[in-house]
Amino acid sequence: MFAQFEAILGDGERVDFSIRRQGDRLMVLIQPCFKGPEPAIDDPQLEQVRAALSMPLCVTDTAANLDREFPSSLLQYVGGVSDGKTALSQALSRIKEAGKTATTLAAPSTAGEAQSTEATAETRENGTAAVGAHSSTASKSLF
Repeated sequence: MFAQFEAILGDGERVDFSIRRQGDRLMVLIQPCFKGPEPAIDDPQLEQVRAALSMPLCVTDTAANLDREFPSSLLQYVGGVSDGKTALSQALSRIKEAGKTATTLAAPSTAGEAQSTEATAETRENGTAAVGAHSSTASKSLF
């Protein structure tokens, strides 16, 4: 059973486990407590995904039925949480990579800056732009 918990927990994360008796039945509650979003990513939708991944597993049944059926319920639950955490991690990686790519594309190259500076100087001297010269705004465009 502990291998299943290990599969869904990141460093510093925990699972709260409680059992409460309710008459002749037991209520078993598994509550994952995952870390919040990374400080660099502030997105309400990611908060909602993390909250969904933290949904508890709560099973109420007789002790005999829990002995028989709870392990398979736990495996299904952990499998779903693990798949969700993997998908979230992959999505965050894609978002970070897209951000890096956008930053790289938006940053002007050294050669582009030199060409733009030369064209601006020529425009000031003659009052006309050199053929093929680009303004600094055009060289920074993503489109």
